[in-house]
Amino acid sequence: MGAYSELSIFIDESGDCGSNSDFYLLTFVFHDQAHPIDKQLRRLSLSLTEAGWPHAKALHTGPMVRREDEYQNMGLQDRRRLFARLLGFARRCDISYKTFCISKREYPDTMKLKARLSREVSVFFLENMEYFIGFDRVVAYYDNGQAMVTNIINSVFGAVFFDVDFRRVFPSDYRLFQCADLFCTLELLREKKSRGVPFSKSEQIFFGNWQTLKKDYLKKIEPLGFPGRT
Repeated sequence: MGAYSELSIFIDESGDCGSNSDFYLLTFVFHDQAHPIDKQLRRLSLSLTEAGWPHAKALHTGPMVRREDEYQNMGLQDRRRLFARLLGFARRCDISYKTFCISKREYPDTMKLKARLSREVSVFFLENMEYFIGFDRVVAYYDNGQAMVTNIINSVFGAVFFDVDFRRVFPSDYRLFQCADLFCTLELLREKKSRGVPFSKSEQIFFGNWQTLKKDYLKKIEPLGFPGRT
């Protein structure tokens, strides 16, 4: 009999169902519990402490880029260093991720957007069902941010998995949840570039030109795209 296996899935979204954003993104971060990340967590905590950031405090990449909320009094280089620390943590962990991005110009109606997103998520999990059903247990972490996502998660996961434990979390609870937020931020920029949508002023200031963004950020997360490293 093989060892008991458990898969953690951290879920985060970017954008909303209204007109406040051009895209809606949903990211899943997958962590096989057979590959512990305690060492990586300790390293990140130490690094954040050295940078003067409370080691237990959540990192939110969107406000970090826009210099909002708790980052409004931080300079550009300090914010970039925090971003780099979280990115480095994600790359050192044995995780993978999948991001779904929907253009709200193509699906301005909320019901149609939900239907499209639900279809894409369902197809992804069904196409990779052999991998997912190989786990004895799946634990899904989500902050219950939007009812649409909660409905999709419940319906899709209920159809794919035999044993799912849904847990509501706060962003500060899990660094891998914060990594889902990180991937949303970066994949939004990739999508903007591919569709010719201009970057915001804050995005231009934070990431620089496209070549720098691609080399220093997007290329570095590509090996983590599901199914991840081989």
